Amino acid sequence: MASDRGAPWRWAASRLPRWWPYALIAFVTLLIRLPTIGNPILDFDEQLYLLVGDGMWHGQLPYVDMWDRKPLGLFAFYAAIRLLGGDGIVQYQLVAAACVAITACLIRAMARRHASETAAVVVAIAYVLTLNVLHGAGGQAAVIYNALTAFAVWCAFNANDEERAGAVARQALAAMLAMGIAIQFKYTPVIEGMFLGCWFLWRLWRLGVAPTRIVALATAMVLAALAPTALAIGCYAANGHLDDYIYANFVSIFRRLPFSAQVRHDQAMTIIAMAGGLIATGLWGLWQSRQRLHDTARSDFWLLAGWVASAFAGFALLGDFFDFYFITVALPLALASAGAVRRGPHGFAAACLLLLWPALGTPAYYFLRGHYQHATARMVERIQPYVVGHPLYVYDGPAVLYLLAKAQAPTRYIYPDHLNNPVEAMALGVDPVVEEQRVLAARPGAIVTASRPVVPHVAPGTQALVRAALARDYVLVDRVPTFDRTFFIWARRDLHPGPAPIHDPRADNPQ
Repeated sequence: MASDRGAPWRWAASRLPRWWPYALIAFVTLLIRLPTIGNPILDFDEQLYLLVGDGMWHGQLPYVDMWDRKPLGLFAFYAAIRLLGGDGIVQYQLVAAACVAITACLIRAMARRHASETAAVVVAIAYVLTLNVLHGAGGQAAVIYNALTAFAVWCAFNANDEERAGAVARQALAAMLAMGIAIQFKYTPVIEGMFLGCWFLWRLWRLGVAPTRIVALATAMVLAALAPTALAIGCYAANGHLDDYIYANFVSIFRRLPFSAQVRHDQAMTIIAMAGGLIATGLWGLWQSRQRLHDTARSDFWLLAGWVASAFAGFALLGDFFDFYFITVALPLALASAGAVRRGPHGFAAACLLLLWPALGTPAYYFLRGHYQHATARMVERIQPYVVGHPLYVYDGPAVLYLLAKAQAPTRYIYPDHLNNPVEAMALGVDPVVEEQRVLAARPGAIVTASRPVVPHVAPGTQALVRAALARDYVLVDRVPTFDRTFFIWARRDLHPGPAPIHDPRADNPQ
């Protein structure tokens, strides 16, 4: 009689509590993200979010005193994180890790509908690993709101099991509220929200609900989805800054100049290189699910396929293919990959592809927390003597320096990309050259520049003004090398009398 080689594993699994997969996923998530926790300049965007969130506690209004085009909910989220104490860096990274763990646990729960426990845990962990190669190791907006999207889709899967219209309606309202909150982190999830809304209405129609009741529920779903945004609009209307809110949130994005076709091609190739394993396995798993799911589970397949398609549509909506934009698509692709992780050599190969591709592609900066902590502390130490009673201007460098150096900014455009990136020239609501002149007229006590830009092209008008001001009024007091760039700290000449203590030819022409 042949031995049952799987019996010991099944016996051990039967002795574990039912929640063990979730505990494992949470532990692995923390373990994977631990090397980055405490890195103050882990990524660009979240530095701005933390800075704006902190400013809100000091009476500064997003879009009015600190400009960006992200929805208010994202800044409110980071403002809430500031209640956790400290400088907010470790705090936001731990909160982001919790959001990742929640998302991964929801992936596992949805995958278990038609896949083994092993496959479900593998695809959940693959999602966590993939974030590291898509600039999602910290607190990008999608890292946070993917938890809300996953919850909404989980509600839709639950609705597929329901035969009672009331239960489907409750799932629909919960999902639409979750998507409404997600939209207050970034507007592109509106595409996924529209798809899910249509899905719930289709489910009600299949249950034989009367058209009048479907219309009533559709209205309630739309109101639930729009409620968070309506609340934000109402707050700005009440304080007299509705125009600022509308321009930043709904107008400016359409006034950005597009990147060239070559830049977009390079961006797309980067995403394929970073997430190719997940893309291939997700699409293959989706195809496998179509072949294997029997008639009673067809609705699950079409829900998943529609979600993947709507996520791709949301990703393509803005036309620029930054790798961190793809985090939204990584979520449904991870779930779809469960269809490929099966018993046998093909399933084993799929699991290896999912886990090894992002592990091998993890960028070097992921492991350099101490290096970046030391570099940031050095920059803050060199800046602080010159920003007592004078503003700091980060022309190109870590925006978090404003927070860590406890310095005032001379402009509401505190994200360096806004004034030095030519694609933003028409989208800011001001002439960037005029704004740059105003910034330099404020005579910042210190200016930060970098050895090379992070954008494909630099705005020549603002760059020329900064170069002229540095040559005329500033001395270089330090250059701080990091793994990928060197940052130059300039002090106003009258605050640092005497010759420049450091000379570096590259600093003569910032960027």
